[in-house]
Amino acid sequence: MQPSVSDGEPPTGPPGPTEEVFARQGPRLFRIAYGMLGSATQAGDLVRDVRLRWQASDRTAVADPQAYLTKAATRLSIHAAHSARMRRASYIGPWLPEPLDTGNEGGTGAVGTKPVEFDVLLMLEQLDVAERAAFVLRETLASPYSEIAAVLGVEEDQARLLVHRARRHLATDLATDRQGREDTAGQTRGGDGAEDYEAA
Repeated sequence: MQPSVSDGEPPTGPPGPTEEVFARQGPRLFRIAYGMLGSATQAGDLVRDVRLRWQASDRTAVADPQAYLTKAATRLSIHAAHSARMRRASYIGPWLPEPLDTGNEGGTGAVGTKPVEFDVLLMLEQLDVAERAAFVLRETLASPYSEIAAVLGVEEDQARLLVHRARRHLATDLATDRQGREDTAGQTRGGDGAEDYEAA
C-alpha cells in the first residue's frame, strides 16, 4: 500500500538515481506550480523546494513517483496560492501574473512545457484554489479524474464537478471579456467616424 502524502511530508519514490527520476517530472511540476501561482519565479522556487524534499527523502516506498510528486507539488502550490492571495489583499491596484520567458532554459523546469496563457491566468485568479488546481491538472496535464481526485483528496465525482465549475466560470469570464472588447472597439470606430464627419 502506497503511503499517503501529508502537506509537509517529503516526497519519496522508487530506488534509482535521484536526479534522473526528478528530472523527468520537473517540467510537469513546474507547469502545475505556474498554473497555480501565475509566477514563473515562484513556480521555480516551489519546484526547487520539492526537489530538495525529494533529495532528502527515502525513495524506496512509492511505486509511482509521478503521482506522488504531482500530489506534493499541487498541495504545496495550493498552500502558496492561499498565502499569495492573502498578501495581494493589501495590494494597491490589480495583481498581474508574471509572464513566462519561454526562451529561458536556466533551471526553471519550463523546457518543453505548454504553460497556461497570460489571459487565462488572470481569470484563474478568480477561481477557488481547489477549482484552479483541478483545472490546471486537467487542462494542462490531461490528468485523469481519478488522479485529480487522489491529489485533492476528494471523490472522483467531486473532481469532475470542480473541473466543470472552473470551465463554466472561465467561459463566463471569456464571454464577458469578449463583449467588453467588442463594445470598446465599437465605441472607437464610432468616435473615429464622428471626427471624420466633423472634419469634412
